[in-house]
Amino acid sequence: MKTAVKINFDWPEMPELPKPGEPVLIRVATSQSRQAARQELRKVLRQILAAWSNFSLEQLPLHETARGPVWLEQLAGHDLDISLSYAEGEGWIGLLRGGLIGVDAMRIQTVPEAEDVARHYLGPEILTAIRQSADPAAAFAAAWTELEARLKCLKQKLSEWSVTQPFAGTKCDIQSMVLPNRLMVTIASSAKCDGE
Repeated sequence: MKTAVKINFDWPEMPELPKPGEPVLIRVATSQSRQAARQELRKVLRQILAAWSNFSLEQLPLHETARGPVWLEQLAGHDLDISLSYAEGEGWIGLLRGGLIGVDAMRIQTVPEAEDVARHYLGPEILTAIRQSADPAAAFAAAWTELEARLKCLKQKLSEWSVTQPFAGTKCDIQSMVLPNRLMVTIASSAKCDGE
């Protein structure tokens, strides 16, 4: 299901601890350098998590993995899922208690290899929709960020499109928005069932 995404907070505005199942999206101005942006976003993430928990910055149960930072404890009685994305001087932190979240952002611009990428990773229906769109660059950005956000949410790797996608049948709430600077931001979230 697609709904309009809401930027909950522009850093340095400090978000309050969200209710379980309520995604939080925080926009952070970062350096253009991806390496610097990664460090800056993690610093902000640590400040938010310290404010939400009883841990000091040095004691946060935050572990770095190949997929990014992972919170190793419960936060106010629930697991916390984290997703990060970067796009040209902006970083995005997605947080969700009691569920899974994925965030992806990209600039809407002409991508020379968009049709090849769509053919290999998005499938024939989406490729056709991109070709027929009044704004193919925006259609590609919407489809690509949705795929990436969904994969991040479900903790899966990118793979070539097939009729039986690994996440087929998995319900995710998909939220997308286009910012005035032509940046497409998409969140995929999935609340965990009780007992999971």
